[in-house]
Amino acid sequence: VKIYKSKNRKMIQTNNNVLKFLYKNDFPVLEIYSNKLFAKQGVVVMEFINGKNALDVYNESSLKIKARILLNIGKLLRRLHSLSIPDFWVHHKHEVKDIKSWLKWNKLRIKKYLEFANKHMDSKYHIFLKNEFRLFIDTLNKNIDFVPMHWDYHLSNILVSSDGDILGLFDFDNAMKGHNLADIGQAKYWLWFRSDDYENFKYFLKGYGLKNNNKTDILIKGYFILHLMAVSRSIWKKRRLNWIIKKHCKMLDNLMDGVK
Repeated sequence: VKIYKSKNRKMIQTNNNVLKFLYKNDFPVLEIYSNKLFAKQGVVVMEFINGKNALDVYNESSLKIKARILLNIGKLLRRLHSLSIPDFWVHHKHEVKDIKSWLKWNKLRIKKYLEFANKHMDSKYHIFLKNEFRLFIDTLNKNIDFVPMHWDYHLSNILVSSDGDILGLFDFDNAMKGHNLADIGQAKYWLWFRSDDYENFKYFLKGYGLKNNNKTDILIKGYFILHLMAVSRSIWKKRRLNWIIKKHCKMLDNLMDGVK
């Protein structure tokens, strides 16, 4: 059962439409039993999948199982990105209709995050971000894979078996259209943030079928940093979340020291 507030109705409707579509296309997603019967109460009734939270399994497993999980979720994301974009795949807040709009939106994001960094963060971070975003924009072009994105693709939104087989994928509340590498950059952020792991992300890329080259490395890193800054900016005034800001600064320090 998923309970939501009326203000999130549009977001939940997108999630429901995506789940129904993916279920018909044999993706490992929850079947929705009812999204109209209890709509006034803000309740969605869904299938129960008997799996384990992938983050918990990942953090407790051997390297072999970790590699298997990352390979599998990389393959699944590639399959998702290979779909034609349905009309209902619309973000509840940041709707991007095409590649031109995507490029414009990301330039706007960069402007906001640099202004934020200049005002609130140490100057070393502002200088680093300015250089990284300049390289990112110079590398980004109109020849990108514009795909249906999950846009919250991380281990906590996936159910697996103890052996690392994927049993369920959920939480499409933020589903939107965009550059496939943006989903990958965000997935890398979450793996690093939740598991203090960046070295094993190579297995995810292998599962996705993406070969490392200078261009993709720059773009994935750029989207990684964009998401880190998006989270930082959204929580900056919340003192109870200062630990996240400190961790973000440590992650930026590692990037500045050459970690890829």
